[in-house]
Amino acid sequence: MALAPTASAAPLRVLVFRIGQLGDTVVALPALWVLRRQFPHARLTLLCDQHPDKRFVLASDLLRGSGVVDEFFAYVVDPSPRGRLLRPVRMLGLLARLRAAGFDTLAYLAPSTRRPAEVERDRKFFAAAGIKKFFGLHGFTPLPVKRPGEPLGATPAESDLLLARLAADGLPVPAPGTGSLDLGLGASEAQQVNAWLRDLPGDGGRRWLGVGPGSKMSAKRWPEERFQAVVKELVTTHDVWPVIFGGPEDRAVGERLLTAAGRGYNAAGALNLRGSVAALRRCALYLGNDTGTMHLAAAAGTPCVALFSAREWPGMWFPYGVPQTVLRETVACEGCALLECRTHGNECLQRITPAAVLAACRERLAEVRRN
Repeated sequence: MALAPTASAAPLRVLVFRIGQLGDTVVALPALWVLRRQFPHARLTLLCDQHPDKRFVLASDLLRGSGVVDEFFAYVVDPSPRGRLLRPVRMLGLLARLRAAGFDTLAYLAPSTRRPAEVERDRKFFAAAGIKKFFGLHGFTPLPVKRPGEPLGATPAESDLLLARLAADGLPVPAPGTGSLDLGLGASEAQQVNAWLRDLPGDGGRRWLGVGPGSKMSAKRWPEERFQAVVKELVTTHDVWPVIFGGPEDRAVGERLLTAAGRGYNAAGALNLRGSVAALRRCALYLGNDTGTMHLAAAAGTPCVALFSAREWPGMWFPYGVPQTVLRETVACEGCALLECRTHGNECLQRITPAAVLAACRERLAEVRRN
């Protein structure tokens, strides 16, 4: 097995392997910034997956212009019969492309759920691409196992799990919870938000309440009517201005929510990812499901009230580095990792009451006012 390089090595071309969607990209930012600052003269290329059959955002949509990555490579993941048939050919093409690019170092930021056999498979693949030095292959933290009758054990944040693997190979990393989510926003993102606002009614100087009611996974969606009840009450009692965030698929639910609230803006699908972060910076508080939009709010530095199903380990995907209240209920079936809960009807989310969410929002808004 190839040995990990020392922190004093000076690679010229670094391939960073990180797969997943929007939230997976955001939580990898602390590790990406460690690499950028440790190797300021190297060219960093991010290799991620691309799903042609789904409307997933690409890492390049978020990170281009951030200054943390120089280049983006993607490989196709297609679970269809034709896609499975073409997979060996596509992987050979990727291997040839990586060899031609001349990468000397790999930063392995695969998800913390990667099994040892998968890690070893990946190591062999990247070694076959001519890469000699590796970071991040070691130091995987064992994840808690669900035991009958016991709550699922908590884990560190995925951001900190990735940092721990870099630290295991000798790189200096920040303390847990303090890594950088900087996206390098600038004037262009602010101009996008201002252009969007130009034809909208004024907010009367009210504090913005960011709301993320959607998710591509139904197992993560708190009931829409509960969002309506909570937002309407906060408009009445705290005079907030609700602003809906998400993708184009969330626009309809956003319109219904704003109709019930009687005012607000619908930014779902109206702003690109980086523009959305710039708008989220203007929010006093973010309320929403466990989605990529929630992680964008954390990257914006906005305090969060986050509503979590029990499908995964508590802690791993909580908002990183911001004041937060996470509402998550323990159920017997937690840790299911389901995309859709057909058997129990999202019992874990159903147990989160509007009263509990209202109390959390009020507490966070009061804290914002004090600060």
